[in-house]
Amino acid sequence: MLKVTILDKPYQIRNNWNDNTIKQMGAAQQYIDAMPKWLSNYIYSDQDEPVSEAKLLDFYIDWIELFSDIPRKYLESEISVNKADELSLIEIFNLVAKFLGEPSQDDIGTSDTITLNKKKYVLIKSVKTAGGIDKMLGGATYKHFSESQALSTLFQSKKYRKWNYLSKITAILFRETEDEQYNEDIIDMRAKAFENLTISEAYKGYFFLQEHTSKLQKSMLTSLMEKKAKLQTRKAKLLLRIFFGKAKLIRLLKRVFSIKKTKLL
Repeated sequence: MLKVTILDKPYQIRNNWNDNTIKQMGAAQQYIDAMPKWLSNYIYSDQDEPVSEAKLLDFYIDWIELFSDIPRKYLESEISVNKADELSLIEIFNLVAKFLGEPSQDDIGTSDTITLNKKKYVLIKSVKTAGGIDKMLGGATYKHFSESQALSTLFQSKKYRKWNYLSKITAILFRETEDEQYNEDIIDMRAKAFENLTISEAYKGYFFLQEHTSKLQKSMLTSLMEKKAKLQTRKAKLLLRIFFGKAKLIRLLKRVFSIKKTKLL
């Protein structure tokens, strides 16, 4: 959180991911969804079309308003556009421009616990395999995993990106106790509370899901390949047995016919 003074009055700019909640980012998302096409193209595409500076500055002010408590009248009339050696409109916008995208795992990291109002929530418990290896999300039911994956897919899609999906994903994966059973009513209540999670906390769970989903998919693929290899080995052994069995049968038949032929002579 950055504190600034304008006309001897203190104001705050929420310039970090841990300064903003899911609910606040939801308001920013509504603004993005309603953007005119020229502005969306200017920000999110490689098109190099000329843009009105007045319209662009108006957008800068709109965006700064979403992430600060600086009155619009000050942004419009008391702060210079780009004057050196003082806090300018362009400089303030650059502090919050990152929120037009999303955080990276390097920015946030991953964690198996998150905190809201000093209360900790823990990830679905892991289970140990026969070899004593921890299998992350091993305590998740099919409903836990399938629903969180479906919501994660929707969240990744720009067309459907809504921040309430993030609160629901987090509510499914994190709970007050490791052995809490799947309960849709409890999850919905927790998802509503999790709208007040900071983006940093919420994304820890999201990145954790992405990371371990990838590992699980690789593990499943490896397991399938191993099973396929074992099946092919069994088939090869069976074919060898059949081959040697036939060869043995042919040798036996040759001996039988050889004996019969000798007797006839």
